[in-house]
Amino acid sequence: MARGDGRLDGVLVLPDSPAGDTDLSLAAEFPHASHETWLKLVDKILGGVPFDKKLVSRTYDGLAIQPLYTRADWDGDADPSGYPGRAPYVRGNTTLGTHGGWDMRQLHRHPDPDIANRQILEDLERGITSIALRIDPTGEDGICVRNQADLDAVLKGMLLDLAPVALDPSPASLPVAAMLMEVLARHKVKDFAGNFGFDPLGVLASHGVRLVAADKALVPALAPLADAAAHVAKAYPKARTLNVTTLPYHSAGATDAQELGLALAAAADYLRALTGGGLSIDAACEQMAFTLAADADMFLTIAKFRAMRRLWARVAEACGATHRTAPLTARTAPRMMSRRDPWVNILRTTVACFSAGIAGAEAVTVLPFDHALGLPQALARRVARNTQAILQEESGLARVVDPVGGAWLFEKLTDDLATAAWSFFQKIEAAGGMMAALMSGFVADEIAGVRAERMKNIARRKDALTGISEFPNIDEAPVKAETADRAAILKARDPGTPTRLDTLPQPGGGGLMAALRAAVKNAATVAAVGEALAVHGHMTLPPLPQIRLGQEFETFRDAGDAYAAKFGARPKIFLASLGTIAEFTARAGFAKNLFEAGGIATVDGTGGTDPAAIAEDFRHSKSELAVICGTDALYGAHAVALATALRKAGAGMIYLAGRGGDAEAALRAAGVDGFIYMGCDVAAVLKDIHGRLEAA
Repeated sequence: MARGDGRLDGVLVLPDSPAGDTDLSLAAEFPHASHETWLKLVDKILGGVPFDKKLVSRTYDGLAIQPLYTRADWDGDADPSGYPGRAPYVRGNTTLGTHGGWDMRQLHRHPDPDIANRQILEDLERGITSIALRIDPTGEDGICVRNQADLDAVLKGMLLDLAPVALDPSPASLPVAAMLMEVLARHKVKDFAGNFGFDPLGVLASHGVRLVAADKALVPALAPLADAAAHVAKAYPKARTLNVTTLPYHSAGATDAQELGLALAAAADYLRALTGGGLSIDAACEQMAFTLAADADMFLTIAKFRAMRRLWARVAEACGATHRTAPLTARTAPRMMSRRDPWVNILRTTVACFSAGIAGAEAVTVLPFDHALGLPQALARRVARNTQAILQEESGLARVVDPVGGAWLFEKLTDDLATAAWSFFQKIEAAGGMMAALMSGFVADEIAGVRAERMKNIARRKDALTGISEFPNIDEAPVKAETADRAAILKARDPGTPTRLDTLPQPGGGGLMAALRAAVKNAATVAAVGEALAVHGHMTLPPLPQIRLGQEFETFRDAGDAYAAKFGARPKIFLASLGTIAEFTARAGFAKNLFEAGGIATVDGTGGTDPAAIAEDFRHSKSELAVICGTDALYGAHAVALATALRKAGAGMIYLAGRGGDAEAALRAAGVDGFIYMGCDVAAVLKDIHGRLEAA
């Protein structure tokens, strides 16, 4: 407890106590508890089950997360994490750390520039402090900006010196950055503190491209980046050219250590390109910023942001830079967002925002809860805004300098994650750097192995997805996202025949960016600039797959909906329950949860032990399928007879909730098609059922 002298100890001072009786020792009557004593008590409860197997969880990087942490796990006396604002910057890039809160950023991607502008101004009026823009000249995945007039329409009415803009990295980064610079010049904005969104290697990973040969790739491909950085360093000293985003790797299934290692490797390639283009190492570091994915794993998200600051400081130090911090922003992870029961996404994004915020992210973008469905509706954008406002203003997160500093769990996990990420970064460097690792397939192969493991665990519901693989709301009302007539938008904003650009200067010293600014000012389109800058080659690099964790289960739900549209009702499975309610409830509940996650409605049975009566209940339920639910003892006495009766009553497929054990052969002979149990391949079961239903 806190004493008046500011020290912490085990004594509580009672200000109103009588004289001579002022101190109360809270621990006086309790024996000292050691970690060894605790372990002995735990082992007694576990009854011989190994401690590590039961109570220690492991991340996809193989890092152990203990059920209890003590000073032995992290001795903070030497203060290895430093102070906020001091090396190694684990506790924050500034002396105030998280005090004062973070920049509340909102992503905008509506294809119509005019609608995007209205939504931007609405967000800014209602609490958002900066804007992220996703630009796509085709309008398929972003705002349809094809020339300067389109971007002018998007940013109309914005005070760009007060509300910075951060461009999402895209294949159109060069011309769009030039257009943004022209907007800033026209409005005489000199203190622009936004981000021009260059991350060519991230774009390479997410979009794929045709490339020149590997031995010629690095310098020519990144030369325009170095040119842009030189221009930004002179014209906009408070802005950043680079936004190294880990979202393409995270959405491909990468682990947290892989995500950080890939960000470091990309940044290292960029530093080589920028210093090779004439910038000093400090000037190059000052052009760097990072965006990490924040997901619903609170422990790992907090550790990831803290570790990233330490890792970048180490890279900058190794390069000889004195400027060793970089803006670190967060975006809630697209891969965790669900189409089914999207309201659960509010919980996921709240945890992610909370985690990134208290870990020291300078800006946070919360994706609307209907992000996976398409364009966000007004309610979803409002909830995304208010999530951040409530966490900062009402929950008081912005009033603390470093909420997790000194906590043994987070300090230990941060250190372990940083070590694992550094090891992966070294593997990429040994493979020739980030670009070489991308082009050789090294990055794709490394992530593919983890992705397969993730999807296997999701299929077996080892990694539970609330509202998708667990606790599904099979009768949920559909949420409709906003739609846009992309063809009409493209037609209304047709820029006409683009002017060819034949005389662009070679990159160097900012000359290329100056020429691009002049070109877009004279109405050059994104397409024209892209054609002039195109580098054609013979190597094709496919993009990394972009997944959502719940996508396989959502296909089963889609199949159930398609069945309902065709036959008037979704497929049904009868819970052929054996015994009393107390005997069958556990497995009946397990079966209900499992099958409804696959879009198959369940019909409750009344129980009992008479196979004929249960089969008659099945017949009246008008179900196509049946699952036997009960205890192992009841299965031994009645399951074979019940399966036989259900098959005679017309059950097309019969399952049993539990393992077959020694009776599996007899059960299959009686008509049981499969067994469902904790850890079984649920996705395979559901895929088989829907395949049979479709064939029938």
